[in-house]
Amino acid sequence: MSKMDIYYFSGTGNSLHVARELQRRIPEAKLIPIVSLLDHEIIEIHGDRVGFVFPTYLSSVPGPVKKFLRKLEFKSTPYVFAITTRGGDLCLANLNLEKLLKKKGQTLDSFFILTMARNQPTGLKPSFTPSDKDWIHRITQDEISKLEAIIQSQLDLIQKVIMAREKVSEADTSHPFASWLMGPADFASEHSNTQIKYYADQDCTGCGICEKVCLSRKIKIINNKPEWQKDIKCYYCYACFNFCPVQAILIRNSKNSYFEKSGRYFHPEITAEDIAGQK
Repeated sequence: MSKMDIYYFSGTGNSLHVARELQRRIPEAKLIPIVSLLDHEIIEIHGDRVGFVFPTYLSSVPGPVKKFLRKLEFKSTPYVFAITTRGGDLCLANLNLEKLLKKKGQTLDSFFILTMARNQPTGLKPSFTPSDKDWIHRITQDEISKLEAIIQSQLDLIQKVIMAREKVSEADTSHPFASWLMGPADFASEHSNTQIKYYADQDCTGCGICEKVCLSRKIKIINNKPEWQKDIKCYYCYACFNFCPVQAILIRNSKNSYFEKSGRYFHPEITAEDIAGQK
């Protein structure tokens, strides 16, 4: 039995970076990609301590992480923690996580929120506010370094909490509308992602990186161009959008689109191969 298992999901590297940094502090911890287990009917969970690391999607838990959690079967796990990364938005993921774990007869002992650089322009569907054309210009190396310094300090504290099996909850549930927002946020995080309409423009070289990093296997290279298969659900991770080396992947929606080629974001210590390796 592993002393600690950390299950992670990461589209552009923030959550994978956090999982690796936590493992660096707790070498006996084993990192397990959530995507690699999604085809299993039942996923048995062992370990003295078990953690989940994932990004916040629309204030809630990402669809593939929910799918994973519904398959879990806990085997004498005394301590469960979760770490979610976000770009600064409201986070109610702990409420949904607690609900899913309760159905498995398990409690969430500790929950942590880490703020990191955003991997997508704000305002794109399923949001109805205008897309943020200046999004990438605010993700400077100086800003990333400042956020990283805070994260490293937070992870030092998180490591101590986990090893001592303390109960800590860093959540936004004090928000006056938290309980009211949980339902819509939960539904949107699981069902609204099909509204993101990606396409590749004339700059596409057919390199295949988008297909490689697509965690849901929705993208197929056909006639040297990526095609998003309609019968496969998007994981809404923005990996294809951000890892394209020529920024050829854009977004066209009926009310909000993003055609800018002023930069993209993925964590500087995470590669396309790292993301693809989750499969």
